[in-house]
Amino acid sequence: MTSRMYHTLLARDGRNAPWKIEFGDYSRATVEAERRYYRDQGYKAASLKIITTGDTQAEINAAVDKLNAGE
Repeated sequence: MTSRMYHTLLARDGRNAPWKIEFGDYSRATVEAERRYYRDQGYKAASLKIITTGDTQAEINAAVDKLNAGE
């Protein structure tokens, strides 16, 4: 079974804080709308990131772990 592209909004509480998963969807436009909502709530742009991975939780977690490891 082939995984589909999945977009995930990540957020962090400060420059050195770890990234955490906030929201995900198959539609990038939907995730971008959620990102705008977070910005409207006061999140800084630097504290938000959208990543694109396969749609399994393992793929998403691996990408977040890689970001948090500084790779």
